[in-house]
Amino acid sequence: MLNIVVSVDTSHQAKIALEAADRLSSQVRVQPVYVYDSPSRDIEFGAGWARHSWEKETCQQAQVRIENLVLTQRDHCLDIKDPVLLKGDPVTKSAEFFMQNQFDLLVVGVPFRNLDSVQLIHRFQTLARKKKKGLPLLILRQFKPTGGTIILTDGGEAAEKALGLFLRFIPFLSAEIILVGLERAGDPSKEIQLLNLERGRAILKEKEVRAQGYTISELGYDGIKKKLETADLLVCPVLLKDEQFNLSKFTLSKNQSGLFCIGQE
Repeated sequence: MLNIVVSVDTSHQAKIALEAADRLSSQVRVQPVYVYDSPSRDIEFGAGWARHSWEKETCQQAQVRIENLVLTQRDHCLDIKDPVLLKGDPVTKSAEFFMQNQFDLLVVGVPFRNLDSVQLIHRFQTLARKKKKGLPLLILRQFKPTGGTIILTDGGEAAEKALGLFLRFIPFLSAEIILVGLERAGDPSKEIQLLNLERGRAILKEKEVRAQGYTISELGYDGIKKKLETADLLVCPVLLKDEQFNLSKFTLSKNQSGLFCIGQE
């Protein structure tokens, strides 16, 4: 069973995220989370009755909006649970809910609350660093698992967790997969790149999944960018201590999605 949190609002991207989450694997449990912003900060201090009344009304309005979204999606997504409503910052509260419960993946449709992919990852990376916890994050623009996947691996825990999660994404496994062995911090040698590539291949082979393999020295970042032009999904490790993570070298198109395991090592 793949247990998924989907951070939603009332946008078209949220509908795509809910639909995609339900179709990722043969057995899924999807938990929508909607975070609304309280109006209390705009009410003068001391007007407690007004603040309480406005917060209650805002919560009720948010509940109606998000329940309508979930009911619409349940026509073809039967494994969606009743939505959870939270108050506060959407990125922070979504991540905290994920970390405090037993889930495998956090899914967000982008753009999300006016944040693009890179901005979102920076926000989640900062929060994960503060909490000292990993965070597997799937950012979805649209669900089109036919154009192939590019997987970057540095042989670390975050990269190998991303590979393990990817192997549960059944719709993507039948399309072309390209695996790229990266360097490790402090060791840019071709030998370590090849070792990381072979470690990644071994994980894929356990599930009888084949991939074209390259080292970063063979392809170069320009070569990866070229292959990304026809891919639908980028799988990429993001380390808590990294200020410049791998995604900063790429630009995802409007049709591409990314699986980013934010790890601790």
